[in-house]
Amino acid sequence: MKRILFVFVAAIAFTACDKSVTTPSVTDEVVSRKGADDVQQPAPAALPSVVSNAFKTKYPTATGMEWQAEDANTWKVKFFLGSVRWVAFFKANGTFISAAIK
Repeated sequence: MKRILFVFVAAIAFTACDKSVTTPSVTDEVVSRKGADDVQQPAPAALPSVVSNAFKTKYPTATGMEWQAEDANTWKVKFFLGSVRWVAFFKANGTFISAAIK
């Protein structure tokens, strides 16, 4: 009985520790969030061009953009200005919301 209990606990421990790690690239990309609310997330390819254009107008020298849908009406972008990492938020209609150094 102790052996069965040990195997069961060991199996749970090993399963709980199995997590994959990904390294983000520095190229422009759209990143989808993973979580319980993914059902409501727009597809990564659904980045509205009006949002992308508003970002490019506001930050023409930005590099390494990573886009993420916060919800159906808000987009988050992480990017670099020089060597400083920033994060900015835009509404789906292209309206700038806010930005901060990350």
